[in-house]
Amino acid sequence: MAEHKHLAFLILVPTVGSNAVSTQSGEGFTLSLATVDNLVSAKQLASDLRDQGVHAIELSAAFGENGLAAIRAVVGDNIDLGLVRYE
Repeated sequence: MAEHKHLAFLILVPTVGSNAVSTQSGEGFTLSLATVDNLVSAKQLASDLRDQGVHAIELSAAFGENGLAAIRAVVGDNIDLGLVRYE
């Protein structure tokens, strides 16, 4: 049996009250899609996801390098962490 993976995508929407999480599961994976309105909320959610055993978190471009570093400080080095970049 294949390992069950938990993946998450966090989108920073800097509008108060835009925090929401949707989770879907399929064969072999769970996907959590979340919108957060600030970095404090994102750090709390990342901590919760870490505690739930998430394998990877992808951050929207709005987080930038500073947001990436802040989330990395929360989740540690055992979770794959990525940042969308636009050119």
